[in-house]
Amino acid sequence: MVAVIAGTPVDTSMGKALLEEHGYEAVSFPISDTPEEQSILQVLYPERLREIIEGKVDEISSLGMDTVFVYCNSISAAVDMEEIGRKKGVRMITPLMVYRDLGKSYSRLGVIAANSQSACGIEKALQSGKNDTRVIGLGTLELVDAVESGMVPDKIVDEFELTGLLGFFRTSGCEALVLGCTHFSWFRDALADKSPIKVIDPALMMLEMLQT
Repeated sequence: MVAVIAGTPVDTSMGKALLEEHGYEAVSFPISDTPEEQSILQVLYPERLREIIEGKVDEISSLGMDTVFVYCNSISAAVDMEEIGRKKGVRMITPLMVYRDLGKSYSRLGVIAANSQSACGIEKALQSGKNDTRVIGLGTLELVDAVESGMVPDKIVDEFELTGLLGFFRTSGCEALVLGCTHFSWFRDALADKSPIKVIDPALMMLEMLQT
């Protein structure tokens, strides 16, 4: 049994569904009700966010689970989830663990994240793998809101003119675009179909880490 921690009920359920598709039993533990509430906690009240998460991990442990799948980039950037895992004696699988390895393989990456703090945290993790990796990042809660509303993936790509953004990343020399928010898995395939550069979804790489 794997516990899924994420920012809102929507991305938590997405993480749970991903695990179940690959044969895992999973239980959801959302931290906030809305993206706005979660973003405010991350940016303005990280210590309060940490307290909430530690309470969730205590609840998870009391239910006999010892593995936590952190299906949220921005939480991982705002709070040291691996340190909490060590403190509480549970295994943490987080997006930032993926980025440390990913940064070793590229010299220039584009990143789209839920907010600017998350983009900054992802940049630090990527550069911890290779300090000369250049990162061009964007933080936008509007894309998260679109996913939460259930907007069709192709419509998200078109309405937010993401093909233009992809062109900017390509012109800037980016070898790939990292989807720095687990919500963005929702439109991954629609975006990849129109992308001139590789689109990387860390959620799939986290799944590989869980399997090892």
